[in-house]
Amino acid sequence: LMALKQLKLVLKVTSDKEEKLRLEYIKSQQYLNDSQEKLNGLSEFKFDYMKQLQAKGESGLTGANYSHYQSFIAKIENAMDQQIQVINTAKQVVAQRKEIWLEQQSKAKAIEKLIEKKNAQLFHKLNKAEQISLDEFTTNQFIQRQNRL
Repeated sequence: LMALKQLKLVLKVTSDKEEKLRLEYIKSQQYLNDSQEKLNGLSEFKFDYMKQLQAKGESGLTGANYSHYQSFIAKIENAMDQQIQVINTAKQVVAQRKEIWLEQQSKAKAIEKLIEKKNAQLFHKLNKAEQISLDEFTTNQFIQRQNRL
């Protein structure tokens, strides 16, 4: 019975840790999603800026202005490259956190199964003790009846 109480305490600690790890995984997944949205925003901004460049080019654009547009597009592309690196790192973090969370979840499930097994053993032991008591009671009653006859 004491071992069962200890196992339940271990399960609580393990489950709490599993929940913390699950939340960290969700948080890292959200960061990845936010990072991908930021990259999409940069991509759309670059596309819009290039459309502006094309429109200005059709209406006449000086060499200095064209150079300014090209320089700014290069900066956007550089920001996009950096954002891709952030996304790749975020993907690795998500994968690691998911793996750690699932390992902890597996530990919690194993402890739950052990508790179930211990409960079943305790139940079986109590049933067996109750059956022995009933058998003894029945035997004693039988003996008492035989003695009365």
